Amino acid sequence: MKIICIIQARMGSERLPGKVMKSVLGKPMVAYTLDRAMTSKYIDEVVLATTENVCEEPMVEYLESKHYKVFRGDESNVLKRYVDTVNTYNGDIIIRITGDCPFIDPIIIDQVITYFIANNFEYVRADVPENFIRGFDVEVFTRQALEKVYNITKNIEGDSPYKEHVTLYMYKHPDEFLVGKFEGSKLYQKDYRLCVDTEEDFELVNLVYEHFKNKYVAGKEIIQFLDEHKEISQINQDIKQKTV
Repeated sequence: MKIICIIQARMGSERLPGKVMKSVLGKPMVAYTLDRAMTSKYIDEVVLATTENVCEEPMVEYLESKHYKVFRGDESNVLKRYVDTVNTYNGDIIIRITGDCPFIDPIIIDQVITYFIANNFEYVRADVPENFIRGFDVEVFTRQALEKVYNITKNIEGDSPYKEHVTLYMYKHPDEFLVGKFEGSKLYQKDYRLCVDTEEDFELVNLVYEHFKNKYVAGKEIIQFLDEHKEISQINQDIKQKTV
């Protein structure tokens, strides 16, 4: 059984173009997401999945020069990009993380994986934002579940939210999949934003990393720091998450 983590990222973000390559302590933000995911005890391989668009070249060139694994695929059909990545790297269990989560926590990743395997689920997600801070988003699903969704939706003509949002069909159809939610403890049930969609989000990330100067700082330490520094935690409190 091979567990692979696919981190999706692209340079063409609408609200903050090029955000994944913005520098944090001299290193692109996306590298923090990759490095932190790589410290999971259960993940066998971490791959960044991006598009074939020419605008991705700076990110791809940097990551490949640092020996990260990169897969390039369909720009608009993210679901197909995942299927193609899985077929290339032959994963049995898939972890989905987005490249704009530079505080992704390997401890949480491993807890979600354990919960997924112990209960024989087909799809599990960390229950964001109800019971987890946004930015600790982790989804786990089987290769079979991914292929099932792809086969169901591939004949839909034109754009479809099921093609753009890889796991949307799974959690919208719990009658077709064995679906679970992983809930965090009270520590993680706070209204902070630790993902990056805007300049305000990025400012918060920068300030936190400047304080700790440790790319592997634990999620619980970050939360405790934000609890004690409301002037920082509130920098991006007015940012609204885009809805599917």
